[in-house]
Amino acid sequence: MSGAASRWAIVALDQGSSRSRAVLFDLSGKPLARADAPLRTNSPKPGWFEHDPDELLNGVRAVLQKIMREARRLGRTPVALGLANQRSTFVCWNRKDGRALAPAVSWQDRRAHDHLNRWSGPDFVAKTGLPLTPYYSATKLAWLLDHFKKKRQPTRDLLCGTINTFLIWHLTEGQVHRTDPTNAARMLLYHLDRNDWDPDLLDHFGIPRTILPDVLPTQSVFGEAVIDRVRLPITCSIGDQQASLAGLGGLRSGMANVNYGTGGFFLVNTGSKRVAVPGLLSSIAWSNEKETTYLVEGTVNGIGPLFTWLRDLGFIRSEREIDAACAKSRERIFFLPALIGLGAPHWDNQIKTSLFGLTGACRKEDLVRGAVEGIAFLMADINRAIRVEGSIPVRKIIASGGGSQIKHLVQTQSDLFGKPITTTHDPESTIRGAAFLAGEAVGAVDRCRFQFSPPKETFIPQIKKAEREERYRRWKQAVMLAKGW
Repeated sequence: MSGAASRWAIVALDQGSSRSRAVLFDLSGKPLARADAPLRTNSPKPGWFEHDPDELLNGVRAVLQKIMREARRLGRTPVALGLANQRSTFVCWNRKDGRALAPAVSWQDRRAHDHLNRWSGPDFVAKTGLPLTPYYSATKLAWLLDHFKKKRQPTRDLLCGTINTFLIWHLTEGQVHRTDPTNAARMLLYHLDRNDWDPDLLDHFGIPRTILPDVLPTQSVFGEAVIDRVRLPITCSIGDQQASLAGLGGLRSGMANVNYGTGGFFLVNTGSKRVAVPGLLSSIAWSNEKETTYLVEGTVNGIGPLFTWLRDLGFIRSEREIDAACAKSRERIFFLPALIGLGAPHWDNQIKTSLFGLTGACRKEDLVRGAVEGIAFLMADINRAIRVEGSIPVRKIIASGGGSQIKHLVQTQSDLFGKPITTTHDPESTIRGAAFLAGEAVGAVDRCRFQFSPPKETFIPQIKKAEREERYRRWKQAVMLAKGW
C-alpha cells in the first residue's frame, strides 16, 4: 500500500430507529472516531409510529460533519461513504426545496392494517419475496397519497423513497434520487427477478413510477455527498440487517445471523441462488454490477417493545436484570409475545399476546423468563421452516444486537436450534458492514484483511433432542390455542 493510501479511511453511517451513528474506519476495519445523534419515534395515535424528517436529517448531518472533522484532525483522507439504514421506513418530500411533506412513516407503523383487504390479490411473494402486511411501505404510501388527495395537497413535485433515498438526495444537494435493491425490495413494489419496480404492483397501489428513485446495485456510486464542504462518493447503500450480516463476516452461503434488536431477524446467506421458503422472506443481501447475493429472512416483531413493556409493568428495571430474573424462575410458562402481531412464518396481525401454564406459584420472574423464551421459540419457528425447505445448509450462526447480551436468550436459542451459536457484542456490526462494502466498491478494502466483528462467546446446546422436541410440541400447541382464541 502506498504512503497516501495508508492514510485513507472509510466513513460509514447507520441510521436506525432510535439514533443515527457515524464511524470513521481505517482500511483494516479499525474504528478511529465515532459520533451519535438520538432520534425520537413519535406515536400520535395507537399503532402509528413516525419520525420527524428534519430531526433525522439534522442528526445525520451533525454526525457526518463531526466525523469529517475528526478525520482531518487525525490526518486521514476519507475515500468513500457507506450508508446503512432502517428498512421500510419512508419519506415523501418536495423535489424543489427538499421539504418533507409528511412525517417519516416507520416500518413499525400499522396504520394501513385495516385496509389490507383493499390491496389483496397479486402474488406478492412470487414477485417481491414479501407477503402483504402493514409493515412494508406500499400500503402506507398508498394510504398517504390518498390522504394528500383528500387534503388537496399539491403532489406535482412529490418525491418518495426509503430513508437511504431521502438521505442520498439531501447529501448530494438534490442531485441524486437513487436507492439500492435491499431497500427497494422492502417497499412491496420491487420485482426481485426483474431487478426493477413492478409496473403492475405500482398500478395496483396507485403509486406513480415518477415519484420513486432509480435502483442501482448495493455497491455503486450513488452520487457525491457534500459534508462540511468536502465531496465524498457514496459507494454503498444497504439495509441495516443485510449490513449487519456483512459486518459479521457472513459473506459466504450458509452463514446466518440471528439479530435481537428493536425487531428480531434471522437471516441466512443463500449465495447466488434465490430460494423461496414458505412463510419466510426472500430478498437480496447485497449486489454489484457483476453478481447478486441473496438471503432468506424471518422476522420476529417487537423485541424492543416487549422489553419496554416488561419494564413499564415493573417486572424489570432494565434489560440488564433479565438474566438474573430468568435464573430465579422456577415455573416454566409458555409466553407468546405478539404485542404488534406475529411475523414470519405466521404472519398473523390479529393474534394477541398470550400466556399458557400459569399457576398460583408463578411469579414475575417466570413471566420474564417466559417472554425471553417466547422470542427464542419464534426464532425456532423460522429455523424450522428453513429446515423443512431442505436446500439451505446453515453452516454457522452468529448472534448480534442488544438482546444477544442476554445469556438465557442465546442459550435457549441454541437449545431450540440444536446448533452452536456464537455471540459478538460488537455494537458496530451494521455500520462495519456498510464500511466494508463501501471500501470494497472503490478497491480500498480487501475482505481477506478486513476486521469483521470479533466473536465473544459460543453457546452449545444443553438439552437432548427428545427434550427439545417436547418443548417445541408444547410451544406449537400454545400457538394453535392462541390463534384459535
